[in-house]
Amino acid sequence: MSENNSPTPPVGPTPPGYNSPEPTGPIPYQQPGYGQPAQQAPAQYQQPTAAPQYPQTPAQQPYPQTQSQQYQQGAVDPAGTVVLNYWLSVFFSWIPALIFFLTEKGKNSFADDFHRQNLNFSILRVIAFVLTFIPYLGVIFGIAGVALFIIHIIAAVNAPNQFRNGQTYKFPFNVAFIK
Repeated sequence: MSENNSPTPPVGPTPPGYNSPEPTGPIPYQQPGYGQPAQQAPAQYQQPTAAPQYPQTPAQQPYPQTQSQQYQQGAVDPAGTVVLNYWLSVFFSWIPALIFFLTEKGKNSFADDFHRQNLNFSILRVIAFVLTFIPYLGVIFGIAGVALFIIHIIAAVNAPNQFRNGQTYKFPFNVAFIK
């Protein structure tokens, strides 16, 4: 038989990487979609091996949580409210001081004293501001208002530290409007 009359069709060049020798010349162009799909061996299912179970050592067992380690929902740090109250009162006057005084009353008696003093000092600052509108004496009360503003900033820095140490903080020049 001649080469053209053979019962098997001619085999085209195999792509590189399929156990064929690398071509030494230019690679002929193949149109996409032509050619035989790669034959893959059918996948065989293998039973996965289970990880061995080891007994837990005492170091791996979870520790029981104590009451102080458990998360308590709704618990608010009173020192945080004191810090927030003082800094908001420095810049927004008596309104935050009154809000904290009313909302935090009765929750912590030690913090109540700090909120009360802050409200009293904020009221004193408002009075000094109002008195700045008096002719001739307004300049003196304006200077006093600036001094009270600076004292309030110092209190916002120092009072939370005093609170955390269990000491009371006293404003200088504070008048007890609310007892």
